[in-house]
Amino acid sequence: MAHRGAAARLCGLAIAYVLLAAAPAAGQESTGGAFMPPPEQAVGTVPPARSPVELRAIRCRTGCAEAGAVSTGSVIRVKGRRLGRAAEVLFLGAEGDADDFSAKPSRRTRRYAEVRVPLGAGSGPVTVIDRDGAQAAPVPAPLAVGPDSVAVRADGPSVELQVRAPRAYFDAARPARLLYVLHGGSPANVGVELVRLKDGVVVTRWEFAGVAPDAPQEVSWDGTADGTLQPGGRYAFRVAAQDASGAVARSAQAGAGPPAEDPAAFRFLRQVFPVRGAHGFGEYAARFGGGRGHQGQDVFADCGTPLVAARGGVVKFKRYHSRAGHYLIIDGARTGIDYAYMHMRDPALVEEGDRVRTGQPIGFVGDTGRAFGCHLHFEMWSAPGWYTGGAPFDPLPDLLSWDKYS
Repeated sequence: MAHRGAAARLCGLAIAYVLLAAAPAAGQESTGGAFMPPPEQAVGTVPPARSPVELRAIRCRTGCAEAGAVSTGSVIRVKGRRLGRAAEVLFLGAEGDADDFSAKPSRRTRRYAEVRVPLGAGSGPVTVIDRDGAQAAPVPAPLAVGPDSVAVRADGPSVELQVRAPRAYFDAARPARLLYVLHGGSPANVGVELVRLKDGVVVTRWEFAGVAPDAPQEVSWDGTADGTLQPGGRYAFRVAAQDASGAVARSAQAGAGPPAEDPAAFRFLRQVFPVRGAHGFGEYAARFGGGRGHQGQDVFADCGTPLVAARGGVVKFKRYHSRAGHYLIIDGARTGIDYAYMHMRDPALVEEGDRVRTGQPIGFVGDTGRAFGCHLHFEMWSAPGWYTGGAPFDPLPDLLSWDKYS
């Protein structure tokens, strides 16, 4: 959601933009007007924005191991400043993202956030993603994760499970993923169901024979069932295992507890909000239809705030124009919609013809071209697309929805 503390600053920028944009100018065209862009032009760079959350230390609260290490299921308290803004705690583990896990805090205040260490999390840095999608600098000292403290049942199988992140996006580089571990003395046949929590419908199912005990297993879901893209909302995995003796183990009923306490539940989203930092929405001339036919919605943010692809797809245009500045057009995957990003600080991080994924970094907020204050001018065009027979429509309802959940 928009950073409320920045409201006054963003409002000032918006008012300045409105007054300037409303002034008559001969031959002026909006940032969404038709144009033939000249070759790209580079501009200077500034450091990217970072979350205002500050992290200082980690303290183990329950399930603590010896020598300061924690285990899967331990509750830790991340201490610092402005932690009431924490949306997720991210366990980075070793170098690379293979063992990255995130979890929602079960409790948070201005000075700390408490979270349960997820299954699969390894020793390494810990950081926080705030409610604007910006990532804080990691806690100075890395977290030491010791052996799991879960008891293994002697009379039959048992199952541990954990989603890798509480949010998953369609067409993202990393889809919704479940990690599960079967405990017991012998292999077992495992069935995994994905349940839509709104109505309890089993969306899809996987079957695995002879799963070895105590070996981490992973299941991923791409957001479709029988080739049909599923609606956004809350989903959960549930697992059942049966060994050769006939003993059966089942994970907890999907969605039975609060979201922060259900390790197998996640929110599936079709798009992500493109501005990953504190932001505010422009009004009047900065809205769709304002200022002599403004064809998009302006989202004000500091120059250098990271931008990501709201929806994956193929890059149609990456160019520069005297009014639009550095801009990028992406043909959205399985939508028929083109997504336009204008006034970017620098040339986009992707090239024409590239296949990009939902949430992939594409550049930074800027003020290139005819821009009054740092902002993203964002457009959405119906099929067949941007200035190829489609028409622009108001993106604000979609932006507000994405902002609420991502």
